[in-house]
Amino acid sequence: MANINVQQRNSGRDRIAIVAEILEMTRRGELKTNIMYKAGLNSIMLNKYIGLMTNAKLLDKVPFKNKVVFKSTHRGMEFLYHCYEIQKLLDTENREPRFDGKILLTNSL
Repeated sequence: MANINVQQRNSGRDRIAIVAEILEMTRRGELKTNIMYKAGLNSIMLNKYIGLMTNAKLLDKVPFKNKVVFKSTHRGMEFLYHCYEIQKLLDTENREPRFDGKILLTNSL
């Protein structure tokens, strides 16, 4: 993951891009605090996204060593796959995917 400050990363992200970023970082499981910092969200926004994603069955709460981690579900991975496919279709510069493990939707539309 590139070192981008939170202000830069948040500019231009829409809801789908944030959901995709959370799904990407929770492939193997991640603590809530880590998701918050890595995604550049405050706790209120993170709770809204976690609620949205767990209700949509994109994200699961999993007990792990007396803690709770969040892990992408199979349905979440399907969602992420489709996001990558859309990104490839929209990539007009070089027909190769431009993402490095996460989706960055541009404002050029």
